[in-house]
Amino acid sequence: MHARLLVVSAFAVSIVGTVCESQPSPVKVTREQFRQLEWIAGTWRGSGGAYSAFFEEYRILNDTTIKMRSFSDSTLRVATDSSTIEWRNGSVQSRSARSTYNMVEFSPSSVRFARAGVATGGHTFARVSADEWKATLHPSSASGQATIYTMRRLKR
Repeated sequence: MHARLLVVSAFAVSIVGTVCESQPSPVKVTREQFRQLEWIAGTWRGSGGAYSAFFEEYRILNDTTIKMRSFSDSTLRVATDSSTIEWRNGSVQSRSARSTYNMVEFSPSSVRFARAGVATGGHTFARVSADEWKATLHPSSASGQATIYTMRRLKR
């Protein structure tokens, strides 16, 4: 019985170790690097996946905070969701009422966020031009497929 328990414990440790190793680690960025994400500021019309159109606004609140709001239609009158992208002491998180994601990849034109403790899922924002970027929602399972949304600027 003791040997069986030892084998089961070793197996569990090896699984946990493998999962932990594949989880992306948060990246450190300076406040100046965080400011390079100002390209996302503005009002955007998104399309792709199961949506013909949706609307989001990203507003720079200060040099450490970007506020996102989703809207039900192009009038931008009724906010349906919101989140905050925050730089704090070298780390960047995207937070909503439902979840928190850590920035795990950074470049001036692309960022990737992943949920802490989870090896799959998350999302990437990649700038295409001054008036377009792609939002990729990564699958939450290894067998899933990514969903890509095209975001086009409505106004700055």
